[in-house]
Amino acid sequence: MSFYQGFNLILRTSILKNSRLGHKRELKLSMRNIPCLLHVPPKKERGIIISFTGFSMSGYKDSRIAILNNAFAKMGYRVITPKIASIDALEIDPDTLDEIAEVIDSVSGDENLNPNMFRPAVFAPSFTAGMMSLAIAQMPHQSVSSMCLIGTFCDFENTIEFALTNEENTDDYGMHVLMKNFLHYEIGVNENMKKLIQTALEDNGLKRKSPWLPNLLKTTDHETVELYHNLRHDTEFRRKMIMGSWLKIPDFHAWRDRLDLSKHAHKITCPITMIHGKSDVVIPSSESILLYSLLKEHNPNIHLELSELLDHGDLKVGLGIFKSVRNLARAFGYFLKQIEVNR
Repeated sequence: MSFYQGFNLILRTSILKNSRLGHKRELKLSMRNIPCLLHVPPKKERGIIISFTGFSMSGYKDSRIAILNNAFAKMGYRVITPKIASIDALEIDPDTLDEIAEVIDSVSGDENLNPNMFRPAVFAPSFTAGMMSLAIAQMPHQSVSSMCLIGTFCDFENTIEFALTNEENTDDYGMHVLMKNFLHYEIGVNENMKKLIQTALEDNGLKRKSPWLPNLLKTTDHETVELYHNLRHDTEFRRKMIMGSWLKIPDFHAWRDRLDLSKHAHKITCPITMIHGKSDVVIPSSESILLYSLLKEHNPNIHLELSELLDHGDLKVGLGIFKSVRNLARAFGYFLKQIEVNR
């Protein structure tokens, strides 16, 4: 049954895609309300899933998470995707952990969004998956029924250095996210640099057919353009600048401790499914392997799948799909099975 469920999910996120956004709702937190998108299953509910988005220019309305949400809903799961303001703004901030934890806790007790009062399951990709894991590590045991992490990090510092230096990665989106977050600690406030980085992110994330960056570069001062060019094209220069700026964050040691999942993984006791692309060029699969090794010492309910069907969280459909689809289906099936066992 769990294999069938997992295969059904793969089918609905790769071939039978539906990118319709959910219904707009508000989630009540302690000090404010935040927007969220709700997908309700057409028949009897089997559980509830909170799906968090990655660092996407489209934020919580990202079409990839919408496709996944529709697939979950069609299979009988109520799905809620909250707007986490810092993630939508592509900001890396330890305070986000507290907001994620509050969202999970609030959904658990919200009679309107969670009328069956199910214990929520959670899903997240990439950097958000690591941050979600850190949030759950600080929550009471059994706060969630099941976790699914796609391409997560474990050691944050090693992960950002890899993302900055891996020359096999031809997509510079992740590199620009790190520049946006940390460069100003090294060079100070530079509004022209901020505009260049933001425009590059938008060109990439919004898939503009005619990029705006070339024209902006023409009107930007020479010194900033030269620095930007070096950051973008000189790997070692970029590594020194961004890793140096990381060390200059105020309260750096507190930041590093809160974002280091390797130090907090032992606190997570719920069932966990980890799926990572073997050839992920943004966050290496060694991060999930490390996390698995730390988790299995304290938590027997762990499933790790290193898949040839994924790159950085996106499904690759090709001739080789039939060789690995069974294992990927079993992994997703494990996540879904644990929802119903522990809801």
